[in-house]
Amino acid sequence: MRREPVHPIDYRYGDPAVLELFTEREKYKTMIEVEKTVAEVQSNLGLIPKEAAEAISQFAKKEIDVEEIKKLEAETKHEVAALVSYIEKNCGDHGRFVHFGLTSNDVIDTSNAIIIQKAGKIILEHLLSLMKILAKRALENRSTICVARTHGIHAEPYVFGLKFSVWLWEVSRSYAKIKEALEDMRYGKISGAVGTYLIMGEKGIEVEKIALSKLGLKQPAVATQILSRDLYARLIVEIAILSAILDKIATEIRNLQRTEIDEVREKFATEQVGSSAMPHKRNPINCEKVSGIARVLRGLAISMLEDIVLWHERDLSNSSTERLVLPEVFGLLSEQLVTVKKVIKDLEINKERMITNLELTNGKIYSELLLTELVKRGMPRKNAHSLVSAVSDKVEESKTNFFELAKQYREISSLIKEEDLKNLFNQGAFLRVVEKIILRVIDESEKIVGQSLVN
Repeated sequence: MRREPVHPIDYRYGDPAVLELFTEREKYKTMIEVEKTVAEVQSNLGLIPKEAAEAISQFAKKEIDVEEIKKLEAETKHEVAALVSYIEKNCGDHGRFVHFGLTSNDVIDTSNAIIIQKAGKIILEHLLSLMKILAKRALENRSTICVARTHGIHAEPYVFGLKFSVWLWEVSRSYAKIKEALEDMRYGKISGAVGTYLIMGEKGIEVEKIALSKLGLKQPAVATQILSRDLYARLIVEIAILSAILDKIATEIRNLQRTEIDEVREKFATEQVGSSAMPHKRNPINCEKVSGIARVLRGLAISMLEDIVLWHERDLSNSSTERLVLPEVFGLLSEQLVTVKKVIKDLEINKERMITNLELTNGKIYSELLLTELVKRGMPRKNAHSLVSAVSDKVEESKTNFFELAKQYREISSLIKEEDLKNLFNQGAFLRVVEKIILRVIDESEKIVGQSLVN
């Protein structure tokens, strides 16, 4: 007994609105719309009878029989030929004018462009929604003190709102790049077998321009039998970059949720199970899913880069790649976006643990403040750096507070009063500067998307 093939995006991953665009029904519906639009323009320019265009237009309004098209493809071993035969059979004598002067990729590339524009619109909407969530959480946490880490080691005092701001800045730039790449891909092709308008002649240029405009697309300067695949690759690479940014966000949350850190947690539903064996487990499974999907998407981008290189005016090696890659790329990216939006929106922030972690080094994270103050008061930087480094090492050995130990050094106490030492970290001034950074990021991101991100 033959089992129907199943792919995780059929039941597990992806925004349904995106996945619907890559169904066979939607594909054939779009291809028929291309054939209909071209026929209407050709009839207006006197290339085919008006009655033929009318018959094709009337047929395009009917429900599509996907199974019939698939039966015809089983006979012809050619998808577009099967579709053309299906339309022709249902248009009577006028059916012979279907696909007049066209080649398969006139229909495939043009319908691909239409579907990708629709899918891209949904992706941009998800991105805009994510940016609003990030802006909101950045503002909510503009005074949430935590510790910054570089190389995984405590660095200096930080503000948790800045993490959301960094992510917002990265996502907003990715929004701009994907929007630009989608516009670069807004090309169809109606120029015949190898792009020379051989059958339609000079009128073909006008047919292409008008038909593509009606379909919401642009006329390319030139095409062979297909559109150049750098257009596809550029978009998919930008999507892979966005996917990597989402992976970065997810990885940070995964790290901060580790038991030893415990500064944030994914929201855990009442009936949710973390482990079948260990009931106490609360795992960052959504972020782990985002990171796993990113690995797949990075690989898919390589496949699209390979598709740029085709033989002569075309070969068919890109076709199988695109059948696999396009639904997966948009389906998986939409899954990442939906997941990250929910994670960020519901993220539980443990401010008490952040303060506990901040104090783990007994004040050593303020070393740069002391270094700078010594330099300002006349000590050579090299000497100051060596001295503060020695104080820091002593803190590690003695488990004494950094400032308590620092005031015991004559070289320091002779330059800085004890009261001034205590006041080196001016939290108020620090938070005012951070808030300006956050507001600047939101402002720059709003300029990119052309609308407010804050209610």
